[in-house]
Amino acid sequence: MNRFNTPVLRCLQFGSIALATSTLFACGGGGSGSSPNGTINGTVAIGAPMQNGAITFVCKNGSANTTTDANGAFSVTFKFDGPCTITASGGATTLHSFAPGAGTVNITSLTELLLSYLAGQLGTTVDNLLAVLPTNSTYQSALSNSSTIANAETAVAKIVKDTYGITLSSSAFLTTAFTVGQGQDKDLDQLTAAGAINVTGEPVATLTAAVTAAGTAAGGGSSGGTPGGGATGGTGGTGTTTQ
Repeated sequence: MNRFNTPVLRCLQFGSIALATSTLFACGGGGSGSSPNGTINGTVAIGAPMQNGAITFVCKNGSANTTTDANGAFSVTFKFDGPCTITASGGATTLHSFAPGAGTVNITSLTELLLSYLAGQLGTTVDNLLAVLPTNSTYQSALSNSSTIANAETAVAKIVKDTYGITLSSSAFLTTAFTVGQGQDKDLDQLTAAGAINVTGEPVATLTAAVTAAGTAAGGGSSGGTPGGGATGGTGGTGTTTQ
């Protein structure tokens, strides 16, 4: 059995072991700065699934595109470093979410509210948060911190319950997997019936304002970072989609 694969053996043919060692990275060893492959999957829904929706991922390093299937499900594997912003568009509906890293993340009316809370907590707007996340180190830190995310989800769930009397099936609605007709999908149906979500699947303005205000109060009213600031990431690989 060969102890080295073919690319490395070719390297050895060029000269001494010392020379082979110096050229190993050029022959496929890979640099430490390269982004790893990762998979992001989940569901896009507003009570009904977003069918054939276009999804765009823009990460700290790397970007990709994919589409949803008939059940609103998606899966994409590409080279990236999180966190990533996610935009899903289909028909008259545009929804946003984010991925702290690889794994399951959903795109729903609730993730819109989650971003509103986090934007308020960081002293910015959702539009600005999404626009500068790939280059703003403060925002990247917040949207990849599990405690920050969990606390924000709990706060959103409490506001929903206090305002509409609806207890969500899970406060971890960003990353809890669900299928149409079950779990979080039923929550979205209830929210729509209660008037918390409009016909395009977006949270109504009064609910968004309440969530944003709660986030601002939690952040002490101070800005979480200078818009556009932070370290600039490199360019990742091209996404390869699977469904």
